[in-house]
Amino acid sequence: MDVTVRSARPGDGSDLARGWLDGCRYYAALDPERFQVPDDDGLAEWFEELLARPASEDEVWLVAEVDGVVVGNVSAELHQPIGTAARQLLRFLGEPRLFVSALGVEEAYQRRGVAARLMEAVEQWGRERGAVLVSLDTWIHSQQSVPFYERRMGYRRASILFEKRLDQPG
Repeated sequence: MDVTVRSARPGDGSDLARGWLDGCRYYAALDPERFQVPDDDGLAEWFEELLARPASEDEVWLVAEVDGVVVGNVSAELHQPIGTAARQLLRFLGEPRLFVSALGVEEAYQRRGVAARLMEAVEQWGRERGAVLVSLDTWIHSQQSVPFYERRMGYRRASILFEKRLDQPG
């Protein structure tokens, strides 16, 4: 399978919407109280609006294309060192770092190297801009993403995010 990784561009909206819904269905099936499948009415147009906006030099949105069809995407942003880094507990606040905000690959193309290609490309994009660390978050109960990041991509768990609903008893 020949995979091409390139920048997302106007015209990718319908493919991105299809892939977004695919990923949403996966997570909503795992935990319908936490995740939902969004309304698809106007979703492709919403993606087209996002694609038409001027991007910051510190943002990247890449897609993976197979036979001219977008089957996956990744987005990330570069965070620069903060001015008060010397007074902070976390060392990484004094380093340029990349935060991956989203990664998705359509189900039919999973476990075929597409996500790895996207992650390698976004990591390279970060390296070229001076990033020395990349971080992301994923749902801890995902039997796909957790092993992918740990075993396939070499990431390690670094923190735990706690949450509590305030609009429900207990």
